[in-house]
Amino acid sequence: MQQGEVASIHYLSPSNSLSSPAHYRMPQNCVTSFGCGSIFGPRLAQLQAMPMMHDLGVPSSCFGSGATSDEAGDHHASLAEERKKRRMISNRESARRSRMRKQKQLSELRSQVMYLRSVHRRLLDQLNRVTRERDEISSENEQLRDEGTELRRTLENLAAN
Repeated sequence: MQQGEVASIHYLSPSNSLSSPAHYRMPQNCVTSFGCGSIFGPRLAQLQAMPMMHDLGVPSSCFGSGATSDEAGDHHASLAEERKKRRMISNRESARRSRMRKQKQLSELRSQVMYLRSVHRRLLDQLNRVTRERDEISSENEQLRDEGTELRRTLENLAAN
C-alpha cells in the first residue's frame, strides 16, 4: 500500500486495484455523483470500481446503527421470535374462532333436530288421526253396504208378495 494525502486527510491506498478486496470497490458514478471527483484526482477510477455495500447483499441495518454481527443476529432472532409469537397468537385466535363456529353450528343442528322431531311428532299424530278416520269410514261404509243389501232383500221380498 502507498500512503497518500487528499485535502489534508491521510489515507492508505492500495498499490494496485487488483489487490484491494472486492467489497471496497465503488460503482462507476458513486464519487462523481457526490461532487467529490476533484478531491480524489487520479485515484478516482479505483474508487469508482468499488461496489457499494448494498450491492453485496449486506443488510443496511448492520451499518447504520453500528451494530455488530452478534447484535444483528440477536436482532434477527428477536424479529423471528416476535413473528413466532404473533403467529402463535394468530393461530390461537383462529382456533378460538373455529371452536366458536363449531359450537354455533352444533347449536343450530340441535335446534334443527328439535324442530324436525316436533314436525315428525305432529305428522305422526296427523297420520294416526287420518288412519282412525279412514278405519271409521271403512267401517261405516261396510255397515251401509250391509244395510243396502238388507234393504234390497226386503224390497225384493215385498215386490214378490
